[in-house]
Amino acid sequence: MYVSTRLGRWFYQERGTKHRESDATIVLWHSFLCDGGMWDGQIDALAALGRVIVFDGPGHGKSEPAPPFTLDDNTRALVDALDTVAAGPIVMGGLSWGGMLSMRLSLLEPKRVRAQVLIDTNSDHEETGKQLKYRAMLALYRRAGLPRWLVDKQVAPIMFGPKTMATRPDLVSRFFLEVNGYSRPGVLNAAKAIFWRDAVTGTLGRITTPTLVLCGTNDRATSVARSQTIARNIPGARLELIADAGHLSAIEEPEAVRDAMVPFIREHLGS
Repeated sequence: MYVSTRLGRWFYQERGTKHRESDATIVLWHSFLCDGGMWDGQIDALAALGRVIVFDGPGHGKSEPAPPFTLDDNTRALVDALDTVAAGPIVMGGLSWGGMLSMRLSLLEPKRVRAQVLIDTNSDHEETGKQLKYRAMLALYRRAGLPRWLVDKQVAPIMFGPKTMATRPDLVSRFFLEVNGYSRPGVLNAAKAIFWRDAVTGTLGRITTPTLVLCGTNDRATSVARSQTIARNIPGARLELIADAGHLSAIEEPEAVRDAMVPFIREHLGS
């Protein structure tokens, strides 16, 4: 299914139904260079709790590429989509890109977000050294996509932990194929929004949304220290670490992420 937003048409999947009319809708948003399929390891358990909406971000999965945008633009476009497909309160789960949007949505529309799960994400500016590295990778991607050698040597070690790299090469292969199937202009515009974002760390103290922060112990893209900063600055937030996972913890250790998300979301679905 598709929904129209100020950043184009977004594909979304819907699973489950609300058990009570007052329950929140569970909304999931994936990492950069992934799509809604990232949540395959959690979706069945979450759908058992209630209604779930899973978005593909602009330029990813089946969603249309967007013109240049910022994360604030993306947040307002998410409001457009929610007004159409999930009016009323939500509980949001976001990994990396999704977590960045969830924090901004909690600041923009605090009454809409009943609770949030922030996974392997970052509230600060991107580090300058990483921006330079990512700029070089994106320049190559613009011309030729992501060649397998670059994925194996540079990109996969950022996205996946050492355990995953050693024991699940199939995940890296699937990642390589999916990334090269996305719209290059769409991915590039999303990358600019994410990697050249404004920081929100200084405003996290205004968030009143109950928050669970999860982070893979081997996340090289958004380190445990970044998650500690988020948990420390959002009042009442709780931090849990996902052992042996890198940046894509929901894919690498799906059961551990599921087991952390489900009781927290169940607790906050009702009014």
